[in-house]
Amino acid sequence: MAASRRSSQPDSSTFERVTKSPDETQAFGEALGRLLQPGDVLAFIGELGSGKTTFIQGVAKGLGVNADLVKSPTFVLMREYPGRIGLNHLDAYRIEGDPSVIWLDLDAVFSPRRVTVIEWSDRVAGCLPEEHLELRLAHKSSQQRTIQVTSRGLRFVSLLAALRESSQLAQDTS
Repeated sequence: MAASRRSSQPDSSTFERVTKSPDETQAFGEALGRLLQPGDVLAFIGELGSGKTTFIQGVAKGLGVNADLVKSPTFVLMREYPGRIGLNHLDAYRIEGDPSVIWLDLDAVFSPRRVTVIEWSDRVAGCLPEEHLELRLAHKSSQQRTIQVTSRGLRFVSLLAALRESSQLAQDTS
């Protein structure tokens, strides 16, 4: 009985939004970036071209990082960007599962002084900290993206509520 009642109510740990353009995807990322704190980890999941890097460019803007510098680090695995809050950007596309990250300095990747974002995080799920924010991006049309944000841990429940509120305000004014 409780399970059916719970499924009929919105889940406070998950938030979904559809963006209509790359600019809107980036703006949503920027809104999230303004809410982040050093030590936060964002885990991105989505097929090629789903907007992960575009969203991360927005996060970078929100952190005070020059978003024009942010490129997908597929071939170098990780890039670091300075800003009001520094950004570690890891791309796990070429990593073959959790054992393959053993050579990475995970203490540096998950720095308590920087925000860490990981594209293709499902490939290294066992290495993620318990508390993180999971973002699933999917194509809805050629320009539109569905972005599902899920809090993993108490830190991100309140962040998700603030993101939901700021997103609603932005939609109300447009």
